[in-house]
Amino acid sequence: MVTVEPHRFSATTADVPEGFSPRTFLDALPSAAIVVDPDDLIVAANRRAAELLGYNPSTSVGRRIDGAMRGCLERAARMTAAGEEPNFELFFNGGCYVVQVFDVVVINRALRCIVATDVSKRKAEELQIRESEARLEEATRIAQLGTFKLIWDSGELQWSPHMYILHGVSTESYEPTAADYFNNVVHPDDVEIARRVLRDARSGKALSGVEYRIKRRDGTTRWIRMDGRVLFDADGVSYGSFGVCQDVTESKNREQELNDLLRRNATLYEALEASPIGVAVLTPEPDLPSFFYVNAEFQRLTLHNSFSLRGKSLEALRANDDASGGWQNALAAIESSNSGSFELVCLRRDGSTFLGQLEIAPVRDSPARAAIAFVVNLRDITVDRQRAETLLQSQKMEALGQLSGGVAHEINNLLQPVIALSELGAAVVDVDPDKVRRYFEVIGGSGRKARDVVRQVLTFARRDSVQVASHPLAALMSEALDLVTNALPPNIELKRDIPIGEARALVNPTQVSQIILNLVKNAADAMDGRGVVTVTLVPAMLDEAGAASLDITPGRWLKLTVADHGCGMDRATRAKIFEPFFTTKPVGKGTGLGLSVVYSIVTGWGGTVRFDSEVDKGTSAMVYIPADFADSESL
Repeated sequence: MVTVEPHRFSATTADVPEGFSPRTFLDALPSAAIVVDPDDLIVAANRRAAELLGYNPSTSVGRRIDGAMRGCLERAARMTAAGEEPNFELFFNGGCYVVQVFDVVVINRALRCIVATDVSKRKAEELQIRESEARLEEATRIAQLGTFKLIWDSGELQWSPHMYILHGVSTESYEPTAADYFNNVVHPDDVEIARRVLRDARSGKALSGVEYRIKRRDGTTRWIRMDGRVLFDADGVSYGSFGVCQDVTESKNREQELNDLLRRNATLYEALEASPIGVAVLTPEPDLPSFFYVNAEFQRLTLHNSFSLRGKSLEALRANDDASGGWQNALAAIESSNSGSFELVCLRRDGSTFLGQLEIAPVRDSPARAAIAFVVNLRDITVDRQRAETLLQSQKMEALGQLSGGVAHEINNLLQPVIALSELGAAVVDVDPDKVRRYFEVIGGSGRKARDVVRQVLTFARRDSVQVASHPLAALMSEALDLVTNALPPNIELKRDIPIGEARALVNPTQVSQIILNLVKNAADAMDGRGVVTVTLVPAMLDEAGAASLDITPGRWLKLTVADHGCGMDRATRAKIFEPFFTTKPVGKGTGLGLSVVYSIVTGWGGTVRFDSEVDKGTSAMVYIPADFADSESL
């Protein structure tokens, strides 16, 4: 409240200067003044009192004081009785006045004087300042900014309410000081930063974007950003600092996350560029998925670059004269947002072609939604296919060599009755024609069997392109097992369980023999030439879930199982068994081609191979062979 020092005085007639007029004195005062006697009658009033009195002061002498001024006298009396100075504020007619009531003695007459100073303008300015401060505080609260004021000489530190919130303390539990702030609030690793900021401020430097950490009482560490300026007094001398603080922990965390993301993206980009597999990303913009990114290997394989493929779809790699269904299947997979693996003839930018292994993987932001991008892996498998064909033929010849002993033994057994009965028949040709006829029947049967054996061997070793057709699988397996049996060690027992009758499968007879030979021989080797190998063939109906786990289509299948009780395989070995030239056998005992040939044959049929193995307990090889749907009744 604005106060005006009261003017108390006592005057006698001798003290009053010649020509002195109370009215002249009162009119000279800057405040409204009214003098009343003990009966509350107005003795004098100046011109500034007109508004308070409500009538002309010149006609007020002798009138009893009333209205607001009477209320002031009564209030002053109460304050005096309570031992208080009779000074107070009066809001009247839209204005604000500071009222002071005091006694005066003029020419031995006791009077009371009411002085009312108009402070409306000053009050409005104070109110405006307070409103500005309130708005500033509200703005800083909304912006989550705290303000501070630091007096350098005394070390006095003043905080706004939000500063306490930022630092996790309350006004009741913490009194901020510069010394305590540096010693107990600022993070130990950032104290030097804070002290340097103080030195800069005291040297007249403004603070801008200073960041440091604080330790809150709950044990958390927060990041604070400070901006400030130097304060100057009326003489232009700097005496302190004023500034704002903001908690920027979340933004620092986001900045760190962004930096980590940028580093990961940079690492991912470098990894993709160094990948030995061609990698491309297609995005569905505007309608058809088109190339967005291709790595260095993809560019090397296709002779394209990011600019030559920009805006083009996957069909840019399709040869114009390609009539196979592989490309239709690949494009259909993209259209339906499905994954898939395809062997395709791919077109390079210079017009040449190569056989590629194309793998498509959709990228989704939600499992139920269409793909937002596609990752395409591309490998040139031309050399691999040529090598595989060469290895397949090599494997066939190796298998033929392994079977040669059994074949020779089989043919030798068939030739024995031919030779013996021919000689016996010549001796009795004229004596017993019926016996000769029976001899000829035996000779003819043995000859036909020998012809069949030779035909199987020739078919097995033939280098012609492989054709699959519908065959009775049980019969093919039985023939193959007959040939394999003679090539097994004598202490290996071969058990068969093939109860499917005439069920047919879409296979190649020669390849069936190769599969049986490789799987049975591996089983025998796993048992060191001693034990039982069990071969079973059963029908299998796979639902969606079962087929998905095997990566084949649902429906009817024939399941061939070759089981042993040998040494088994660990997980690392199982992961490599289909790799060409991988073998766990001693040098000279195996080429590492057998299972890779089996896998190549079965997948070429559209089937798959799985192994269930445990170390020291044995292995089961399970081959899923596509059944002939046209012959479903036999299943």
